[in-house]
Amino acid sequence: MFVSSTDELPTPPWSSLKGRKPARRPLSREAIVDAALAVVDAGGLAALNMRRLAEELDTGPASLYAHVSGKDELLQLLIDRVAAEVEVPAPDPERWQGQVKDFARELRARLSAHRDLAGASLANIPTGPHALLVIDGLLGILRAGGLPDQVVAYAADLLPQFITIDAYEGSLYAERMEREPDYFEEFRTYMRALPASRFPNIAALVEPMMGDDEDADDRFEFGLDLIVRGLASFAHR
Repeated sequence: MFVSSTDELPTPPWSSLKGRKPARRPLSREAIVDAALAVVDAGGLAALNMRRLAEELDTGPASLYAHVSGKDELLQLLIDRVAAEVEVPAPDPERWQGQVKDFARELRARLSAHRDLAGASLANIPTGPHALLVIDGLLGILRAGGLPDQVVAYAADLLPQFITIDAYEGSLYAERMEREPDYFEEFRTYMRALPASRFPNIAALVEPMMGDDEDADDRFEFGLDLIVRGLASFAHR
C-alpha cells in the first residue's frame, strides 16, 4: 500500500527533525497584519503593542520595524485590511439611497467583527489603497444621486464617522457587559426611580430611551435613515 506524499505523518523517533520547532512563517507585512488582527480580535486594541506582536510571531520587536514603522502605521494597515472586505457597488442613480444604506450596514458589520478596532480610525484618516477605493466608491454613489459637490464631500466624511462611532460604541458596550453584566439593568432601575415631578420628560420616556440590546440595530437604522433623507433633500438643487 502506497502512502501519498501529501499525507501528514508523525516524525519518526530517530529523525534529526524530532524536537525541532516548526519553521517560522517568513516575516512580512501581511504576516504582521494577520497576527495584529488576531491580537485585536482576542483582546482589543489595548492588547496590541509591538512587543506582544513580536511574541505572537516568535521574533524580536526590532525585526518588526523593518516592515512597519510602528503602531500608528500598523493601525492604518489594519483598517485597510478591513476596508478590503467592503464591497461598494457600481453607482445606480435609481437606487443611490439604498446603496448608501447597504454600504453603511456592511462597513458597520465589518468593523464590529473586530472588537474595538473601529476606534483606531477615529483619530486616523485612512489612506490605504483599499480604504481609498471604499471612499471613492461612496463618493460615486453620492454623486449619482445628483447631490452638489460640497454636500457629497461633507457626506463622505459624515457617513463613515457615524458608522465608525456606532461600531466603536457597540464594542465598548460589549466590553462593559463582560465586566459588569448588571450595570445597565441597575442604571435602568435608577432611571425609573427618578421623581417624575422633577424630571417629567425623562419619566415619560424612560422605557423607549433605555431600550435593550436588540434596539442597537434599530437605533442605527433610525440614524442612517435620517442622514439619507437629509442628503436626498439636497438632490438636484
